[in-house]
Amino acid sequence: MSKQKRFPAADSGFNTYANNANTYLNVAGNKSRLVLTSAATIALTTVNSLLTTANTGWNTIFPQSQNPATATSTIIAAKNTSRDAIETQFRIIFDDIPNSVLTQTDRDTLNLTQHPDTHTPVPKPQNAPVIVVTGRDHLSVTLNITDPAHPQVQAKPDGVSEIEIQSAFLAPGATPAAGFPNETDFRHLALSGRASFERDYTQDQLKGTDYIRACYISTRKEPGAWSEIISVVVS
Repeated sequence: MSKQKRFPAADSGFNTYANNANTYLNVAGNKSRLVLTSAATIALTTVNSLLTTANTGWNTIFPQSQNPATATSTIIAAKNTSRDAIETQFRIIFDDIPNSVLTQTDRDTLNLTQHPDTHTPVPKPQNAPVIVVTGRDHLSVTLNITDPAHPQVQAKPDGVSEIEIQSAFLAPGATPAAGFPNETDFRHLALSGRASFERDYTQDQLKGTDYIRACYISTRKEPGAWSEIISVVVS
């Protein structure tokens, strides 16, 4: 796996780095070589959004933070939060790139270096999580996703970095196809670092049925087994 050197310390250097890296990774040939997993694909889309979203993206907030006329405490805080979020998504992408596919241009552009793998690889998560509905509100449910080996604690198992949550939604009044939900019916819903997750719905989903499952993702971005599916009628 590739390991990332430190991001440029100065925000100005990070600004150049983040935009250059985002552009480089989105070049078709580079994207097909380097962005290899669903988690990395989602992370790259998130990076682009965090950089370019009008009014709230880094490319709007960072220049404001450098201008004494606009650099309020709120702007500075937003800039710092944005940088942290972008770095997190870049790490997801870089941790998924095998050293074997990196060229010297990749390493130079993305500021990556190769280290010998001398540590014991983290195994795939052994347990499938358990999902329990712990709260309900209008157009919202709160889920608790825990390790069945330690149901009394909220901590993720050792070697797990996050939880992937997927949903297969059956619209109000719709007749399900045979076997619903099948594997192809599920769609990515979220990656969460916490055991507690709030699922929100829109008004047109009222009285529909949501089928939800989750799995643990290791620090090497390898998924474990899927949980049992739970169903939620939207109220």
